[in-house]
Amino acid sequence: MSVGFEFLTQDDERLLLERAVRTRYKPGELILEEGSRRQAVFVIKSGLAGVEVAHLGRGVGIRQLGPGAVFGEVSFLESAAASASVVAREEAEVDIIEGPYVHSLLGSVPGLAARFYQSLAVMLAKRLRENTAMLPPLLVEDVPQVKRFHGVRTGQGGTSDLPPKLVDAVEEFKTEMMGADRLVKDSKVGEAEIQTKVSAACTSMMSRLRDQIVADRHLEKGIGAYVFRETFSFFMLSRLLERAYMKPRGYAGDFFTIEMIYNDEPAGDGRLGRFIDRWALDIAACQAVKNRRGVLSGVIREALNTHQGTTLSVTSLASGPARELFDLFSAQPQPDLKATCIDIDNQALTYAAGIADVLSVKEHFSFTQDNVVRLAHGRGNTMLQPQHLIYSIGLTDYLREELVVKMINWIYDRLLPGGMAVIGNFESSNPNKAFMDHVVEWELIHRTADDMRAMFARSKFQGSPLTVRAEDAGVNLFAVAQRT
Repeated sequence: MSVGFEFLTQDDERLLLERAVRTRYKPGELILEEGSRRQAVFVIKSGLAGVEVAHLGRGVGIRQLGPGAVFGEVSFLESAAASASVVAREEAEVDIIEGPYVHSLLGSVPGLAARFYQSLAVMLAKRLRENTAMLPPLLVEDVPQVKRFHGVRTGQGGTSDLPPKLVDAVEEFKTEMMGADRLVKDSKVGEAEIQTKVSAACTSMMSRLRDQIVADRHLEKGIGAYVFRETFSFFMLSRLLERAYMKPRGYAGDFFTIEMIYNDEPAGDGRLGRFIDRWALDIAACQAVKNRRGVLSGVIREALNTHQGTTLSVTSLASGPARELFDLFSAQPQPDLKATCIDIDNQALTYAAGIADVLSVKEHFSFTQDNVVRLAHGRGNTMLQPQHLIYSIGLTDYLREELVVKMINWIYDRLLPGGMAVIGNFESSNPNKAFMDHVVEWELIHRTADDMRAMFARSKFQGSPLTVRAEDAGVNLFAVAQRT
C-alpha cells in the first residue's frame, strides 16, 4: 500500500483501501489546501506531488512526495487543520481514505489500531529527523567557509611589523576619503568628480592590500587585521559591503546581496555611502556576478534551441533570485521550459516566487526548499524527473572539493542522456580576493580551470565532453559538461 504504513498486514491494507476513493489530479492542481479541516488519509498511487507552506503570501515547496507516500496523517491524528498544502507536480493518482471510515476500522479490527499507530509513529519520527536537518539557516551544512560570526581581529601576528608602505597607503586612503567627505559637505564640485576621487582611493587601497599580502604572505593575517581596523568605518558606509559583512542570512552571497548587485543601484549611509557603494558595485567580483547572469541565460537559450519541440527541464541548485531564468521571459515567444528552483533559504524562494507571480510565469516554475549538500549525500527530500540541464552558479565557492564531486555525481544521475551540467566558481586570480577575505569577510574557495577539470575527472562525468570558460571579467569560471 505505502512506504509509510510499514507495519500493516496485507489484510489491513485491503480493508483500508476498500472504501478509498481514487482521484486523478492534473499538474498544478491542489490536492489538499493548507488550513483545510478535512479528516482523511491520502496515499499517492502514482505521480509526484509537492508539499508547500505559505510564506509571506507565497507557496514554498518543502518536500516532494512520490508513489506510496502518505500525507494528511497529522490532521487525522490531531483533528486539526492541515499545516501545509499538497499540489500535484505532474499527473497524479491519489487514494483518499476518509477519516470516519479509518476510525471505524481501528475500533473494530483487533490489532489494527496498534499496527496503524506504530506505522504513523515511525513515519513521523523519520519526518522529524528530516525537518531537524533543515533547521540551520545556511545554504549548506558542515562548511567552515560559511560563517555566522566574524573573525578575531586583535593579536594577529605581524601587526607590530607592518610594512611602512602599507601604513602610508592606509593613511593616504583615510586622508583622501575625509577630503572627499568635505567636498560633498561643501558642495564645491560635482558628483562625478567626487565619484572619481572616491573610486580612485578605494581602488588604490584594495590594490595595496592585495600586493602587500602577495609580497609578505607570512604577515597576511596581521596585514588584513590592520587594514580592516583602519578602513572599516569607511567601507561599511556602502550598503552592499555592509550587508556582505553582516551576513543577515548566514553567508555573504545571499539572494538579496546578489539582487543588490544585479540591480546596480548605489546606496549607503552618510555623505560618502553611495559613492563607496558605486565603487563596490563596479569592482571585478561584482561585474562577474552581473556577467554570470547573462552567461547562464545564454546556456539555457542554447539548450532550448537544441531541444526545440520539447519542454526543457531545468534545475537550479542554490537558486537565489533566479534572474537568469526570469530573463528568458522578457521576450516573445516565451520559452517552453519547466524550471525547478532549489534553495535552503525560504526567503529566497519566496522572493523568486514573487517575481514569477509578477511576470505571470508561475506555471513554468517549481520552488523547493532543500539542502543541496544533503541532496548530494542522498539525504534530501527533492525528487527530480530526468533533466535536460542542471546548474549551480553560486554554491561551489563555499564547498570543499569532495563535496563538489558528490554534488556533480548527484547532478549526473539526474540528467537525461545528452543533458548538461554547469558549475560556476570564482577564479583563483580574482583581483578582489584579498579585499573580500579581510575587509568584507566574504571568504570563498577560489579555483583554477584545471581545478574544475580535475573535479569533473573524479566524478561520473569522467571522459565526458567538458569545457571551462570565463565570463568577460575573467573572474567567474563555468565548467560545462555533457552526460554521454
